[in-house]
Amino acid sequence: MRVSPCVGRVARRRYGTVASSTGRHQSREPAPPSSPADPIQRPWSTSYQLDSPIAKPRPQPQFYVPSVLLPREAANSPTVHKIHILGDDERSKFIAHALSSVYDSVEMLGWRRSSSKYRNIQKARPSNRWSAPNVEPNLAAMPRAIAQDDDSKIDQLVVSGRGYEAVEALQAVKNRIDENTTVCLMNDGLGVLEDVRKRIFEGTTDAAPSFWLGHMSHRLAFNRTYDAVTQLKHGQTKLTFAEAPRMRVNDMHKVESRPNFVKTLQEAKDLRTTMTPFDQWLRFKLPAVIFDSVVEPVCVLLEMPYQGLLQNPAAQRMMHSLLSEIIQVLENMPELEGSTAIRDYVQSKGVRKFMYGRIMGKQSQPSQLVRRIEHGLPTDVEYLNGYFLRRGQKLGLDLRMNVMMRDMIKAKHSQAIERLNSYIPMEETSIPSHSAFRYRTTPR
Repeated sequence: MRVSPCVGRVARRRYGTVASSTGRHQSREPAPPSSPADPIQRPWSTSYQLDSPIAKPRPQPQFYVPSVLLPREAANSPTVHKIHILGDDERSKFIAHALSSVYDSVEMLGWRRSSSKYRNIQKARPSNRWSAPNVEPNLAAMPRAIAQDDDSKIDQLVVSGRGYEAVEALQAVKNRIDENTTVCLMNDGLGVLEDVRKRIFEGTTDAAPSFWLGHMSHRLAFNRTYDAVTQLKHGQTKLTFAEAPRMRVNDMHKVESRPNFVKTLQEAKDLRTTMTPFDQWLRFKLPAVIFDSVVEPVCVLLEMPYQGLLQNPAAQRMMHSLLSEIIQVLENMPELEGSTAIRDYVQSKGVRKFMYGRIMGKQSQPSQLVRRIEHGLPTDVEYLNGYFLRRGQKLGLDLRMNVMMRDMIKAKHSQAIERLNSYIPMEETSIPSHSAFRYRTTPR
């Protein structure tokens, strides 16, 4: 096969999407393009004949010649496995940029609207105010709105955002998902998968896709100054197979028979992706979940910033009561029975050390949950305290502190919505010249 010279650098990045029957080669670089003026005869060409009647054995080529070369038009075709990113948060843009550096068939979907904000990626903040910012354009195209008449199938889908957004986001692309689809849920909170299955696929004839659970420890933030997503701290990405919580890592490799979704994420070096059993994945995600379930509700109840908790003994007692109930649920969950990773974590001082360390890091910043409630925005309380309450109820545990905090957050949220709806909207406009005398307050 002759490689067209017009394909260039872009084509070389698409070899990862081509399956080869010869196994994994030592090198994936293609053969250099031949010049039309001086064509190079290739030993694997059937039309090539030696001048000498005695055919000398030739060594096998040491470079990889792909069986199929995909131009940009072919990469956008429905027959090529494409990775879709569904979400509007910082993680969705960062994941799309990281995957686009090694995989050309990446598409972002804006399930709410098509947004053109934050087109850049800033991987490191400047060391000082005078140094130039390290900002680069996002390699992935900006999210496009989901077309209602688009029924092309989705092979691999990454969903990010808050916990309550997962159901609405997947509902927008439900007609494009089938049993051959692989979905990775990287939403905040716990119990998102159970809610998705119950509200979208339960009681229907539609075949549910295969689910993976993911979590990122990268610290990301929107930066309006550079219209970018800024990476404040490097982190890791861990995945686990959602079908069997006690499945070992070796068994996970056997289960995944579809186009290797995990391997695709592992090739993106910025994500630092690994695959772990369920208990190790939960241990990786627990610190963020516990902070949002323990510290944030107390800030809402007392209406104070984070650092105010350090000078308030009563607030600290409430946090420890919430934490003790959550640990009680974790120790009695049947899928975590015998897990040394969870047991060692909840019985150590690491939980409280992380909690107080993050409070010190945020200092006088206002609580994120307080700000969302004040603006009447939805909260993830059902995927934080609500998740532990549902699990504790099945186990017959008394979680009265978490019940009180969940009800308090819902009450304050309803109160904020009523207050916002009571405002009378005012619109400023100009007065027509012929009606100016009616509104004049001073004589001419």
